[in-house]
Amino acid sequence: LPLASLLSATYLTAMVLFLLPFSISKPIYHNAIGPLVDFLMSGVNSYIPTPIVAPICYTVNFQKCGTSVMCLLLMYGVFGTDDHLESWVYLGLHGTYGMLWCLKELIFPDPSWQKPATVLDHLIAFFGLLLPYWYFPYSIMSNRTSSSYPVICFCIAWHTLGCVLMMASDSQKFFVLKAKKGLISDGWFRICRNTNYLGEMMIYSSYAILSRDVVSWCVLLYAWTLLFGWNMIKKEDSFARKKGGKEYVEGSGMIVPKFWGGRAK
Repeated sequence: LPLASLLSATYLTAMVLFLLPFSISKPIYHNAIGPLVDFLMSGVNSYIPTPIVAPICYTVNFQKCGTSVMCLLLMYGVFGTDDHLESWVYLGLHGTYGMLWCLKELIFPDPSWQKPATVLDHLIAFFGLLLPYWYFPYSIMSNRTSSSYPVICFCIAWHTLGCVLMMASDSQKFFVLKAKKGLISDGWFRICRNTNYLGEMMIYSSYAILSRDVVSWCVLLYAWTLLFGWNMIKKEDSFARKKGGKEYVEGSGMIVPKFWGGRAK
């Protein structure tokens, strides 16, 4: 009961934050959520010092690229779901995403994850953010979740589109910023200021839809609210300081593409 209450509270809190107008959610992030995330990401090292080891990308890559192995272990070694269609569909979806992530890391890695991190940073990243994502295959395989063919079809299509948005937009961002720092307001970012996050949300929401489990949505909303939300708020602040940023914000959507208006023409 306490765990169910905690998950319900997390779900409702995240829903409220996502539905609040930006003028209201921004102060919440700046005064509460942002400082908490920054403390967990770096400030906690002042209180619990641990050795500096490898960059945090090592832990991220281990989880994302190791998901296929985890799925196979659950299918063959734990739940015996090698005869279960949804288990194979999930393996195909998340396994493909893992391979794309490996290619992304080799060709256009995220510079912010290449810096050396402490042991504590790796533990927080893995247990606080990455490990909960493995609840999806656990839920699908332990419950032998059954989904209709239209739902499976939608998840595959939604996931594929999300992968394209994430890979294409992150690629554009990496190579443009490598050549010249500044505002990126064209291409994949023309009508959406966070196309990469939109793609990630589409990818992971397809897993939650396939799992048919409310806890899966709690995991997503927890991650989206803490990490994605704070990063997007910081980007909004940076736009205000850049030349042409105000016009860009007015003509594009923060996470939902603005298909109407001047920039969409």
